[in-house]
Amino acid sequence: MTRTANGPRAAAGSRRKEEIIRIATELFHEKGYHETSLDDIAERVGFSKPAIYYYFNSKDDILFEIVDRIVADALERIREIANRPGSAADRLHALLTENTKVILENLEANTVFYNSRGLLTPEREHDVREREREYTAVVRDLYVEGVRAGELRDIDPSVVTATLLGASIWTYQWFDPNGRLPKDQVAREVADLLMSGVRA
Repeated sequence: MTRTANGPRAAAGSRRKEEIIRIATELFHEKGYHETSLDDIAERVGFSKPAIYYYFNSKDDILFEIVDRIVADALERIREIANRPGSAADRLHALLTENTKVILENLEANTVFYNSRGLLTPEREHDVREREREYTAVVRDLYVEGVRAGELRDIDPSVVTATLLGASIWTYQWFDPNGRLPKDQVAREVADLLMSGVRA
């Protein structure tokens, strides 16, 4: 099978772009978005600043890429869990566990996401919020399904959804990656605790 001439070049370009995103995430987390410049990113990556511009037009483009990936990945994961067979309560427990686990496994990127997302342009913030509304709707619909099945308490689904997701997301603020508890255990116990308040 003949490999196209631009195959290796495209792969190398993809690796460079991923490296820029990884380093930018580190720097945004360490220094903050405003305090990090494209020069800082270029210096740590080992590229020239014009090389950064080949992949991204601005620092805002890099931030949006970080935020966009997190939202897209989260939406795909929760849809998959919500559409599984089984009881609504069990799926909601699995969803909360996975949501917390994903946050803790990508702690730097999620910290950048939640601390810096308000710095996006209005158009990009609108795009992110639209997908977050989809995310919330999936969880809310699953909760309503559980209430109808008699598995979950009959509480206003908007209140429940905001509370459950808010508590899961807030783990990025207090979880210590160097602490005694592993990520999987924290994710599972957070889900257990949250579900104990909503199971019928």
